[in-house]
Amino acid sequence: MELQALQYPIGKWVPQETHTWEEIQEKIALLKTIPAKYKEVSTELSEEDLLKQYREGSWSVRQIIHHVADMHVLYFVRFKHALTEVNSEAVVGKVDAWANLEEAKTAPIDFSLTLLAGTHQRWTYLLEQMTEEDFQKGFYHPTRKMYMTLKDAVDIGVWHSQHHLAHIKIALGVAQS
Repeated sequence: MELQALQYPIGKWVPQETHTWEEIQEKIALLKTIPAKYKEVSTELSEEDLLKQYREGSWSVRQIIHHVADMHVLYFVRFKHALTEVNSEAVVGKVDAWANLEEAKTAPIDFSLTLLAGTHQRWTYLLEQMTEEDFQKGFYHPTRKMYMTLKDAVDIGVWHSQHHLAHIKIALGVAQS
């Protein structure tokens, strides 16, 4: 598999021009399924499996699981900020530095699977309470150097979930579905 395909197995995230209300509802439904998908792919993994990488020099399966949990906490916080503050700026983290902390390299994945499940319960509950007008709100993302509506943020949240799930499957040699 070529490097680009390994880095972006589902393609790079590209903002859509528009998002219908039905598409937003579909994204919320997908977000609800993410914790179970991560739990399913990581059930019964050995320590050796958790150290596997999807490409040379990439994060391990363990680091990816911790990264997704970390980032989805940030996604939830970004929504809270955007809904309650004017001119909100996305809370960002130094993802490579976080993934290389000893904690991210050694902590049991159950910690992050539990965090991911709880975060997604709260996040999707929040999303279901939002109006179409709420989804027009947004934040400035300093890393991406763009203003993102909450419609875009839901879309990238789903993409991020699927992107890293694909990385884990590549690392484990699991067929992509």
